[in-house]
Amino acid sequence: MQSINDIHAAIQAQYRRLQSEHETAKNNARDMLYAGYPRIEEIDREIASLAINNAKSVLEEKISPQEAAERIKLQANALRKEKQSIITKYNITEYKPQYACTLCSDTGYRENNKKCGCYMKKLRDALALPGEKSENIALKNSSFDKFELSYYPCEVDPSLGVSPRDIMRVVYADCTSFASSFDGNDSGNLLLCGPSGLGKTLLAASVANAVTEKGYLVIYKSSYKLFQFMEDYKFGKINRELYDVVYESIYDCDLLVIDDFGTEFITSYTQSVFFDLLSTRLSSGKSTVISTNLPLGKIADIYQERVMSRLQNEFRVLRFAGNDIRALKNNK
Repeated sequence: MQSINDIHAAIQAQYRRLQSEHETAKNNARDMLYAGYPRIEEIDREIASLAINNAKSVLEEKISPQEAAERIKLQANALRKEKQSIITKYNITEYKPQYACTLCSDTGYRENNKKCGCYMKKLRDALALPGEKSENIALKNSSFDKFELSYYPCEVDPSLGVSPRDIMRVVYADCTSFASSFDGNDSGNLLLCGPSGLGKTLLAASVANAVTEKGYLVIYKSSYKLFQFMEDYKFGKINRELYDVVYESIYDCDLLVIDDFGTEFITSYTQSVFFDLLSTRLSSGKSTVISTNLPLGKIADIYQERVMSRLQNEFRVLRFAGNDIRALKNNK
């Protein structure tokens, strides 16, 4: 595994190659246009020389700077109008670059020099561990628009006093609000809990993707693989130098998403490392989203009261309700 600086350098090199390809395509298209319509090349050259020609007149005191500016404007407008008439007359299709990301025009950066979501996806992928294909599939296939309220019963559940659909409408709104308001600075934490098959992974991964699109570093891992990696790293079962950057990113990333919490193999180490990870991220204002099939009481039994206290006091707990959606889809 490279250092974080090496990873950034490699990603930036990818964007430089993309920009070079766009520039080459643009120049080739321009050369073909000029070859077919020489007058357009003349017009472009004349527009480019307007400032120099008028600057000479100002220096020679033939015209004032104000007059020069007005003359440039009038001459440029006339030349552009002539160019457009040629384009219209011959139905010329002007060159438009085919950007992989239209939000940053394949530069990797948006306004205010903020990294684009496409850049952060490359960074997130570079920090993926071997064998994390399933997590990547979950991320690639998840977005808020794939969440369907119609799968949740609209009849009132007597034990809840409200319908599962109404509960999930609020859950969905809380998840989308969390993602849209996320700014990387004490943005809060979410605990998604409930039986399996109710859409927790979909919403957790959707939050991860939406926050990544905003230009923040998001690490998304299943609980089992996260704690297996942490244990292997701690006890030297893997080359620690190769994975230092991944280990540090788990603590330092803007948002850590832990899916299927409770499926990990419980040891005294996982108990202590989860408490340490949780405490470190909370104290530094880093956000965490956790999904789990475990009831809150079961979490307290496994991870003790000190963990439960942090989850209850520092996380917004979203309880899922309804029937197993996977079973419903399979029965269609």
